[in-house]
Amino acid sequence: MSAPLEPPTAAWTPTFPRIRRVDHVWYQLERWLCGGMFLVMALLVFGSVINDSFGTRREWTDVAALFGLCVLGVRTRAVKDGEAAPSWPRALALAAAATAVVIGLVLAAVWLFEGHSIMIQKLALVMMIWVALLGASMATYERSHLSLEFGEKVWPLKVLHVVKAAAHGVASGFCLAAFLLSVNLVASQRQLGVTIEDTEWLALWQAFLVVPYAFGAMAVRFLAQAATVATGKDEPLEERLPT
Repeated sequence: MSAPLEPPTAAWTPTFPRIRRVDHVWYQLERWLCGGMFLVMALLVFGSVINDSFGTRREWTDVAALFGLCVLGVRTRAVKDGEAAPSWPRALALAAAATAVVIGLVLAAVWLFEGHSIMIQKLALVMMIWVALLGASMATYERSHLSLEFGEKVWPLKVLHVVKAAAHGVASGFCLAAFLLSVNLVASQRQLGVTIEDTEWLALWQAFLVVPYAFGAMAVRFLAQAATVATGKDEPLEERLPT
C-alpha cells in the first residue's frame, strides 16, 4: 500500500516587490563597492610591499632570477592541441620581454609609492573597515548572518515565527542604538577636524562614515525581516552547505 501523497506547498509570492527590488539594487551597489575597495586595498598593499622590498635594492641577481623564472614558465607552459612548443630562441625572447615588463612595473610601483608607506597603511586599514562593515550589511540582506540556531529548536513550531521575529526586532534595536552612537562619533570627529596620517584630503570622520551607514542599513533590514517573519510572508531560505 503506497503512502498518501503530501499536498503540494503553495509557491511563495513576494510581498512589496518594488521595495524588494530597491533593496536588491542597493545590495548590488554594496557588492560592487566592496569588491572595488578590496581590489584597491590589495593593490595598495602589494605596491607598498614592492616599494619596501625594491625601493633601495638594485641587484642584477634579482634580474637574472626573474629571467630564469620567466624562461621556466615559457618552456613549461601547457601546449594546446595542434600548437607547437616555442623554440629556444623564441622562448628566450618571450622571457626577456616578460622580464622587462615586470621590471618596468616594479620601477613604476617604486616611483608611485615611494615615501607613502604610512599613508598606504592607514588607507588600507580604512578600506578594511569599509569592506568588513559593507560585508556585514550584505550578510544581513542574504540572511547569512550569525544566529543561534539551537534556540530555534527549543520553541514549539507554532510560536517559532514569533520568536524569530522578536530576535530580528532585538537585532534591529541594537543596530539602531549603534547607529545613533556612531552618528555622534562621526559628528565629534568632524568638529575636531583630524585627518588621516600623511594625507591632507581624507578626514577621520569621512573614514568612519561607513559605520553609521552599515548599522543603519542593518537596522532597516532586520526590522523588515522581523515584519515578514511575524506575518509569515518571509522568503523561504535556500538550503546552504557549510563553507
